[in-house]
Amino acid sequence: MKFAYPEFLFALFAIAIPIIIHLFNFRKYKKLYFSNVEFLKEVQQETQSKSKLKHLLILLSRILAITFLVLAFAQPFIPTSENNVTNQNNITAIYIDNSFSMESIGEKGSLLNDAKNKAIEIVKAYRNTDKFILTTNDFKAGDQHLLSNEEVIDKIETTNISSTTRDFSTVYSRTREALNSSDIKNKSFYVLSDFQKSTTDIKNIKVDTLINTYFAPITATETNNLYIDSCWFKSPTHLINQNEELTLRIKNNADTDLENIPIKLYINGQNVVPASFSVKANDQTELKLNFRNKNGGIQQGKIEIRDNPITMDDAFYFSYTISDNINITGISNEPKNSQLQSIYSTDSIFNFNNYSVSQLDYSLIKKSNLVVVNNLDNINSGLSNALKSFTDNGGSLLIIPSNEINFDSYREFLSLLTVNYFTSKDTSKTKVRDINFSHPVYQNVFEGKPDGNINLPIVSMHYSLSTAKTAFKNNLLSLKNGSPFLTAYKVGNGSVYLSTVSLDKESSNFSNHALFVPTLYNIALLSQQNLPLFHIIGSNSSIELNRTEKDNIYHIKNEKIDVIPQTKNNNNYTTIFVNSNITEAGNYNLENNQIKLGLAYNYNRSESQLTYYNITQLEELLANNNIKASFLDTTSDTIKTALSELNIGKKYWKYCIILALLFLAAEIALIKLFK
Repeated sequence: MKFAYPEFLFALFAIAIPIIIHLFNFRKYKKLYFSNVEFLKEVQQETQSKSKLKHLLILLSRILAITFLVLAFAQPFIPTSENNVTNQNNITAIYIDNSFSMESIGEKGSLLNDAKNKAIEIVKAYRNTDKFILTTNDFKAGDQHLLSNEEVIDKIETTNISSTTRDFSTVYSRTREALNSSDIKNKSFYVLSDFQKSTTDIKNIKVDTLINTYFAPITATETNNLYIDSCWFKSPTHLINQNEELTLRIKNNADTDLENIPIKLYINGQNVVPASFSVKANDQTELKLNFRNKNGGIQQGKIEIRDNPITMDDAFYFSYTISDNINITGISNEPKNSQLQSIYSTDSIFNFNNYSVSQLDYSLIKKSNLVVVNNLDNINSGLSNALKSFTDNGGSLLIIPSNEINFDSYREFLSLLTVNYFTSKDTSKTKVRDINFSHPVYQNVFEGKPDGNINLPIVSMHYSLSTAKTAFKNNLLSLKNGSPFLTAYKVGNGSVYLSTVSLDKESSNFSNHALFVPTLYNIALLSQQNLPLFHIIGSNSSIELNRTEKDNIYHIKNEKIDVIPQTKNNNNYTTIFVNSNITEAGNYNLENNQIKLGLAYNYNRSESQLTYYNITQLEELLANNNIKASFLDTTSDTIKTALSELNIGKKYWKYCIILALLFLAAEIALIKLFK
């Protein structure tokens, strides 16, 4: 038991007053004369014991009345912890979850407005001299500064819904650093959130036991939501007049089945595919939309449905580019290569140029989408370094060896690329046995998976590869003996395709086989620079582009917004942090004076999953992770009483006043009724 105002306990000395009155009876007696004294003695003997009991009860009532009256002024309480914040300076951090899920409706309207009202009540429960920190999902500059109660209330009132999603562990870490930067020892942290399961990662919190943590759940009454989760194309390449197949994933976060829900697909503002779909309760479905590319260049896409009350996930944006041409550079010992020329000259999209290795200008490599190294015996160090830089910056490289290679030269070159190198020549006759149908090179070549009777290329000579493990390796074609024929590697930001067989007819019939044309054709198509189909706001994503001739300033913009993103220049390419200051979903363009690319941004779909932790589940999570936190009752009209009890303890001054009045009433009753 402790007292809020212990100085009032000195008033207990007032108990001496009724005791003195009881010991020294100052009442004046009147003399009465009786003729029979014996009768008077008899009355005195009969009433003496009752009179003493009455006086003792009155004395006790007065003492107890004074005692409880003094205690009421001293305000006794039982503290909930060893820290009594009543007479201490406090620093209080308040986190208001202003993510999209707080747009949901609760018993008192918008969850965000309810959270803001509760936050203001918390501030008003503290003294004017206390300091505050307000944290939201925005993580704005200056959020960690100490504020007065008036300043923090103004900031709370201006808090709006944010497009940024934060895990709770990230919020806790940032707030902990802000609190610990202050010299004030008594620290508190209030969390006002709906505690969505997708973002409440309590197990990742590194708790600070010196910070008193309080959870104030803001409960939603409406948890139904229908939203577009993602989309992707069947083919990674895009051409004019090509039939596209776009797959959508749609999720139903409701307890009822939905049928014949309309959905629209827009390409460059034109509604190309109106459709509908059905989805079971608490389930998801995939919908395929087919359309034809009518124009080249940047394609800005948008998928749209209608759903309430959460509307931020009713639209999904994507962007892709149909290239006008693909620059292909051939490097060989011959000024012309009829095999490659015959393939890449059949389509106007390909711009193929073949150069002799002795006359090659290395600056041409940087301007290429695909480089084909064909039939070279040696790879010199200058060419090796140029090709390494090319693949690191996102270029595609196809390596076709000659029949008589210099093993040391190729080993140094392929080791520089961090791919398997040639170890020996194998002249045993064999043939191709396996095709990797799941790889984009062969994904759309066959209608269905062909049977085992398919006629595949025959090989008379091939090179064996080293067995060292390399990252991102895929065998596209394999021989009967298990050796690779054509292998794809991920190198830097680009791709390397390595053939173990030359195009010479003495080595194989691959150059005359029906598989030869689609293989080289699709490798060239895949060399197009494919930016991500979309970006998630808040994910800190970036893209890398070849450095332009002049370091022009990049802009990310549309009709409403023009943002200059953060960039980082390296030797041969520029890293662009494309999520810089983008807060609104939509289609954008990334451009400077020399280039123009399409970008698309979507809100984080983790906010669309309207599933929450209740207090019981939160208590279990906290207990399992040895985290101590208290809960504020936000269901009442005010949380001031609950907050006071959490900070100070259970108060008993009201009970003291009631007891003081009861004992005063008992004294009056004893005087008036006890005869």
